[in-house]
Amino acid sequence: MTLDFREQYKELPIGDVIQTSYVISIDGSGYPIIIDQSGKVFICHHDSGEVIRLADSFEALIEENFYEW
Repeated sequence: MTLDFREQYKELPIGDVIQTSYVISIDGSGYPIIIDQSGKVFICHHDSGEVIRLADSFEALIEENFYEW
């Protein structure tokens, strides 16, 4: 998945971010959710070129979004 996004986005402004990160998921709009070299989790909006931090770590992302039933 990461290699596909690196190829698809290499000409876009956010391509540099994806080249040094790995894709862990895709949201409902097709935006890749990535973890960068420092472990922070981001979502990359290919339409606008925005890169938005979702959490400071994968652990924080899970803890912030996991709700007990």
